[in-house]
Amino acid sequence: MSADQPADILDGDRDGARNVVVGDVDGVLVQARVIEGDVTIKVPERKAVVPRQLPVAVRDFIGRQAELDALTAMLDEAAVTGMVVVSAVEGSAGIGKTTLAIYWAHRARDRFPDGQLYANLFGFDPAGEPLDPAVVVRGFLDAFEVPPSRIPANLDAQAALYRSLVAGRRMLVVLDNCRDSGQVRPLLPGGTSCMVIVTSRSRLDGLVAREGARRLVLGLLTLEEARALLAARIGEERVAAEPEETDALIELCARLPLALSIAAARAAANAPVTLAGLVAELRDRRARLEEFDLGEVEVNLQAVFSWSYLALTPEASRLFRLIGLHPGPDIGVPAAAALGGASLRETRALLKQLVNAHLLEEFEPGRYQFHDLLRVYARDRVSAEGSRPDSERAVARVLDFYLHSAVAADRQLYPHREPIVLSPHDERVDPRQFRDYDEAMAWLTTEYPCLLAAADHAAEEKLDRYTWQLSWSLATFMDRQVHWHDWIAITEKAIVAARRLNDRAGEARMRYNLGHAYAQRERNAEAYDQIERALAVFQELGDQVCEAHAFHSMSWMLARQGRYAEGLVKGRQALEIHQSCRNRFGEAEALNTVGWLHGLVGDHEQNLTCCKAALTVLEGLGQRHSVAFTLDHIGDAYRNLGKAAEAMKYHRGAVELFHEVGMAFEEATAVAHLGDAAFAADDHAAALAAWQRGRTIFVQLERSEATTLAEKISAIQGTDS
Repeated sequence: MSADQPADILDGDRDGARNVVVGDVDGVLVQARVIEGDVTIKVPERKAVVPRQLPVAVRDFIGRQAELDALTAMLDEAAVTGMVVVSAVEGSAGIGKTTLAIYWAHRARDRFPDGQLYANLFGFDPAGEPLDPAVVVRGFLDAFEVPPSRIPANLDAQAALYRSLVAGRRMLVVLDNCRDSGQVRPLLPGGTSCMVIVTSRSRLDGLVAREGARRLVLGLLTLEEARALLAARIGEERVAAEPEETDALIELCARLPLALSIAAARAAANAPVTLAGLVAELRDRRARLEEFDLGEVEVNLQAVFSWSYLALTPEASRLFRLIGLHPGPDIGVPAAAALGGASLRETRALLKQLVNAHLLEEFEPGRYQFHDLLRVYARDRVSAEGSRPDSERAVARVLDFYLHSAVAADRQLYPHREPIVLSPHDERVDPRQFRDYDEAMAWLTTEYPCLLAAADHAAEEKLDRYTWQLSWSLATFMDRQVHWHDWIAITEKAIVAARRLNDRAGEARMRYNLGHAYAQRERNAEAYDQIERALAVFQELGDQVCEAHAFHSMSWMLARQGRYAEGLVKGRQALEIHQSCRNRFGEAEALNTVGWLHGLVGDHEQNLTCCKAALTVLEGLGQRHSVAFTLDHIGDAYRNLGKAAEAMKYHRGAVELFHEVGMAFEEATAVAHLGDAAFAADDHAAALAAWQRGRTIFVQLERSEATTLAEKISAIQGTDS
């Protein structure tokens, strides 16, 4: 923190005292209390976030001592040379790359006191494409609890912010199941204090050549290591009693840790049965598969999988198959229950069976995922023995679960949003309900990858009702969390889906949403066109409330383009329709916008009158983001009426509320207005701090408003110098 760093206004008192932020120390804002020139520094109790993202390690890890020592030696070397070590752990599927990386990471975690980051990149998952690096970077920024308003819009800027956060920290980053070097490169940290472990089936030659990665290639387990693994899982007595059968079992498992773990689980579940009997069963399974012209290792793996799979109860084997149909990268218990059409209690018991058989992994409490080889096998089983109608009903149930749960979450985020009509869900589906905003936001954050995958799956399979309604249910969350790229992509697909259904109302809703998404990316002409097209359909259908919302959106879109008089006309149309429909929330929102537009054309008294009337209604309805807009507009009115101190109070209130609900662009706008009010009050330091904060957010969101604030900052710095 330096003396010339700008202060950032937090709050103020009538006695002239104010709190300002005078710097940032390890992610903690340092505040100062300023009273008539006296400054008292106070540091909040909140400490820097330390991510702890490593999955659970296996309890009885066996062998690989040379590889473990090699990883430790790389870390020791980094401590001496002060460099980032990137270790590329390579090997075939099922060889134990992930298990090794996570086990070593847990052993070494004390040497990374600033945290550990982990991401499964799904480089070879048959359920979909490898994970986009932008999604991973965003997840890492979320792990550091970076507010959405501070997260840039594009990958390069996000990666730069991530590197800045990690630089100087002693952290471990585990990037698991990578497709190629290009997928990993944006995820490498800056600075010289971190270590990165990348696992992959591919040879990461690019990472070795360009980033100096140290290659660590895993081979098959030695016979001794394989025996030790079986002894740890089924008991040394059984291994010692049947040494030849033990060796036969090891060879039938191709000395692959994944296959051996599954075989050990099968043997442990059949303790009275000799290993010779189990080997005979497995040989029989292998003989049946040889006719399929698979390679030697593939035959053995298929034999081990099928052998263990056939030992499951019918209910567990059915759930195993159905999870193979799940579109997301992982699954929680409630979604699995919907997929199987069973109760939560029954589903937990079935999931436990699958985990105990090593056919499914519980990577964190209550969340499960497949090894990608097992996902392929599960899908093969669906094709071979599953019922198509049963599979289709299962997918419909899980889509019902996600859709109805997401709509319930959206109602907490935006209670007064005009609802859509959902079809009844399957009676065996129990959608989530949410007590408050925070609980809904937490669920949406956790399930977002699965919700997005569900919407994409619905689009691919032409399940059109789910496509557009899932898109609708995610719109508020995607907007507030700055997932604008995703919002545009899924809404464009949703329009196609609604058109295919000939659902005019659904299409209009989607065009309305797409207009807002385009507006956030400053695609203004396209945004206005989409709203106009939505308006025409709302009018055709006689949906007056949505018609009024469309006029309202057109009014602020015109205002953003400087077309204030035209915007005022549209705003009045929205207000009149909401009044005729007796829609109190819509009327109050439109009244607020009309007041703001009056101010933009120079009638500041009317601005104040309209917005204060709107505030009374909106505060009673408890819609925080609408209250925030109104506070900001009242601040505009007071500032333009020459009451700068009063204006600052209202702008601060707006900033706080926008920040609470995660509306980044709107927060930046209110901060900029706060700077304008401070400047009008001749507090140039406070104005500079606010404008710099606003400009930072606008730059990260790639908004043109950053240029305007840069000009103000330059002007005030020139004046004060």
